[in-house]
Amino acid sequence: MKNTLRIKMIFILFFIACFSSLYAETGAGVTSLNFLKVAQGGRQTGMGEAFTGVADDVNALTWNPAGLVQLKRQQICLMHSAWLLGVSFEYVAYALPINNVGTFGIYGTFLNSGTIQITSEDAFGKYLTTNEKADASSFNVALAYAKSLGDFLAPDNPFSDLSFGILMSSVSEKIFEDSGSGFAFGFSTYYFPKYENISYGLNLQNVGFTSNRPTLPLTVRFGMGYRFALENIFLSFMEEGYYKFAPLDSIADFDLIYYPVEGFARVNMGVEKCWQLNKIHAVVLRVGYKFGYDLGMVSGITCGLGYRLSAGKDTAFELDYALVPYGELGVSHRISLTGKFFGDVENHFYEDINEAKKYYVKGYEAISTREYSKALEFFRGAIKRYKKFPMAYVGVGACFLNLGKNTLAVEAYEKALEYNPTDEKLRNFINTQKSYLQSTEPASWINKGK
Repeated sequence: MKNTLRIKMIFILFFIACFSSLYAETGAGVTSLNFLKVAQGGRQTGMGEAFTGVADDVNALTWNPAGLVQLKRQQICLMHSAWLLGVSFEYVAYALPINNVGTFGIYGTFLNSGTIQITSEDAFGKYLTTNEKADASSFNVALAYAKSLGDFLAPDNPFSDLSFGILMSSVSEKIFEDSGSGFAFGFSTYYFPKYENISYGLNLQNVGFTSNRPTLPLTVRFGMGYRFALENIFLSFMEEGYYKFAPLDSIADFDLIYYPVEGFARVNMGVEKCWQLNKIHAVVLRVGYKFGYDLGMVSGITCGLGYRLSAGKDTAFELDYALVPYGELGVSHRISLTGKFFGDVENHFYEDINEAKKYYVKGYEAISTREYSKALEFFRGAIKRYKKFPMAYVGVGACFLNLGKNTLAVEAYEKALEYNPTDEKLRNFINTQKSYLQSTEPASWINKGK
């Protein structure tokens, strides 16, 4: 059922793209108010401007508003961008999650192109400098709302993992004495299956109308986000992977962006890796690449750094920097500060002890028929649904013990004891197994560091 839903999301993207292209006025330069395409957020920019499938902080407002349902705390972000050729970009965003109601958000962007001296031409074709100056600026303010279907449906309903978002924005632009404006809508969806590390996002942006300007830059974004730890990837090929799970410290995103009016598509991808120095401090490294740009190969590269500070039980701050080269046009520097406060710390993974027990029962049913490999998969499924379920680790240990892999069995039993330290019977059993291993396999036990 869930795999069917994922396929449907891809078909929806394909349908929108094909339908939009029917009335496309193909070619670059046929749209206006194109500052709406500029990426917001230092974190997101450093990740190759790919964030539609992750969308897990306040900046989801500009990438995929439906992802705002992941927020548990109020969040605010301030960003300054030293963009190109003296142009500066300011951005502020705020999100407010309300239990059982949904998440509201607002953001604003301001682009300042500076001023230039106005010149005039006399009858002889000579240019004369005047005392007048011309300026140019653009402004956008948007409101958004996101809601999860999980607020209406039972947890075991596959559609409960789906959320929707809507955005309304007012856009204006002024170039010297000429001005224009527009009003736009955005419609988005976000799908993050329970117990999984991969999520999907779809966002239709800039649907609306303009005044004294060509059409808006209609945009379709489809993204896939993946949370992982390199250690877990290696463990998935090892038997220890049935009971060992490293904390997820990395995120990758792949975005496909299609511009129906201009008639072209681009692909962005990026990754970030976090090092938790202690309970308070963490540092982050990001890198990404943007395909489909015509400013040279180097211009597709993005990179960034981040610092995270946990200032209290529910308060955190993140400082992010991104560097984006644009070939001969120069380099863009973006720095943003994000604050998170007043609420529970976001936990992007769902756990359910009752669902874990169902897999646990199936695991012991498989053991009773001596289908140990099958039982291991069930016990791993139980741990995936509730990582602190000691009896599931006991089940893994029992499987390995029956398979004659005593060292692995002891490690699984020790994991169970970690989550249930008062189980003296299990503790004594582990000590007995250790004594047996030390007497029969001393070399392998020493190599294991026991």
